[in-house]
Amino acid sequence: MPYKIAIVAPYVELSDVARHTCDELEVAAKIVVGDLEEGVKAAKKLIDEGAEVIISRGGTATAITRQLDEPVVEIIVSPYDIIRAVASAKRCGDHIGVVGFRNIIYGSKSLEEVLDVKIEELEIKTEADALSVIKKAKQDGIQVIVGDAVSVRYSKKMGLESVLVTSGKESISMALREAQELVAVRRREKAKAEQFKAILDFTYEGIIATDAEGKISLVNPAAEKILGKSKVSLLNQPAGNVLPSLALKRVQEQGKPLLGELHRIGSSMIVHNLVPVITNNETNGIVITFQDAGHLQAVENKVRRELYLKGHVAQHTFEDIITCSPMMKKVINQAKQFAQAEAAVVVTGETGTGKEMLVQSIHNASLRKDGPFVAVNCAAVPENLLESELFGYEEGAFTGARRGGKKGLFELAHNGTIFLDEIGELPLKLQARLLRVLQEKAIIRVGGDRVIPVNVRIIAATHRNLEEDVEKGTFRQDLYYRLNVLRLLLPPLRERKDDIPLLIDRLLEKICSKTNKARPIITDEVLQIFNAYHWPGNVRELENMLERLVVLKGGLQITLEDIDGIKGISEDKMNNKETCGSVHIELKGSMEDMEKEIVRKTLELTGYNKEKTCKKLGISQTTLWRKLKKWDIAK
Repeated sequence: MPYKIAIVAPYVELSDVARHTCDELEVAAKIVVGDLEEGVKAAKKLIDEGAEVIISRGGTATAITRQLDEPVVEIIVSPYDIIRAVASAKRCGDHIGVVGFRNIIYGSKSLEEVLDVKIEELEIKTEADALSVIKKAKQDGIQVIVGDAVSVRYSKKMGLESVLVTSGKESISMALREAQELVAVRRREKAKAEQFKAILDFTYEGIIATDAEGKISLVNPAAEKILGKSKVSLLNQPAGNVLPSLALKRVQEQGKPLLGELHRIGSSMIVHNLVPVITNNETNGIVITFQDAGHLQAVENKVRRELYLKGHVAQHTFEDIITCSPMMKKVINQAKQFAQAEAAVVVTGETGTGKEMLVQSIHNASLRKDGPFVAVNCAAVPENLLESELFGYEEGAFTGARRGGKKGLFELAHNGTIFLDEIGELPLKLQARLLRVLQEKAIIRVGGDRVIPVNVRIIAATHRNLEEDVEKGTFRQDLYYRLNVLRLLLPPLRERKDDIPLLIDRLLEKICSKTNKARPIITDEVLQIFNAYHWPGNVRELENMLERLVVLKGGLQITLEDIDGIKGISEDKMNNKETCGSVHIELKGSMEDMEKEIVRKTLELTGYNKEKTCKKLGISQTTLWRKLKKWDIAK
């Protein structure tokens, strides 16, 4: 940004020289002519128009400096300028009066011997002095007046010879350089001042500064708000009277900072720091910074949500659930109602029915949607690690514990939702701790004794029959009743087969977008087989199958041979176009009994090939191993 420089020339000739100098130096400056009071008026107008610095000369420069606050750079009248003017005046007489302000005439008498003339220094302090000074000079026999524009003007009126002291390009050039440097410094200082003001005005911390006498010299808006007092009422007051509970005297005397102190001031609890201002080994004041403790708690909650909880976000909403099934629509309507409550929810359903998607949708429709969503699979985390994962641990709680400890998932879910998937797999010991969290709404980290309040809504999911587990003693009855306040049962895919075409369309869209593959062509014949299949792995199995077809048959038509893996029938029967499995599964008993039968028949179908069994069921080998161990099925 170019510097805004203005020149007020006391006489026309100086304005001409200044204009030529600015052109040669390529400096943009506004130039006007005005002497003394006229020059002051011109300077005021230039400043109103945005001038950052005024350049002028002699008495005009002095007058502008006295009357205006803006910076003024003087075009220095050099000794050479005086010598030149006196030498010119000598031709008119040898008794010369050098008239002007002190800064112009000082030292001119020393030129007497050099120029062989008699010189009188005639000082004026204001424009009004000029006429009387020159009049007296004439009476004293002075023949020639040397001075500035006003002196020359009055001399002519008195009938005296006069010579104007002019300034050359060198003096104007020096003044321009000084003006540019001055503007640059002022801009930097102004930027620092604005930065400092912005810090004071917009920081959340209250800031009060005192002088060496202990009186308040600075107060920012945050301090006014926290203390409930205006800046006007606080300035120049003894800080000890305003903040009597703070150890101001001790910091003043010892010269050592006092940090992180907690005190009550009025109705507010504040955390404050006292920092001495030390110059030349003396304390010349104190800077007091303080914050409302309630604000710090709010900041902590925000940090929990935005920093520690990064990534714990529910992605799905009810709009993501595709269905035309009346049974499924009923479940969704119930879930929407449950979302507005705060009670615990238990979601039951077979593996792969979309329990987590439903749980995420409940969270995103609840009042906790802006809080974290933390999901943990109780069956996937080893039992010896699950406790520390859920509740966190303190430093030194066990070998290998992280320095400073670690927040548990319940702490990370503060003001949000924690999703406990496969809660039926939770060990009895941890069931007791979970019950306490539900009752007390607080946790204690492993190896710690500090009670940490948590505001968390619990949503649990399981494929197990919890009532049967309660009867068997593998699930605590009191925890069951605490959790089972609101309950949702997701139907398996075989009970909502009208959704299969809709699911195929949506899943293929997602998979093709992710893999950048062309969409395979699903024929009516293949769709009939999909509808006839019982889908033990539910929607997850359907998605796995479609992903395999996209990878292998992207852009091509799907044949019966391509879907042999889900039918469970041999190739020769496939050639006969049979559309059902080669084994019959009798579905009766509890949900767990039916699941056990499906797994057992699939094992028989694959010749107890566990890898093929997992592919058909759409489950991991770890899950299959756990189920076989539980049901005591081995071969």
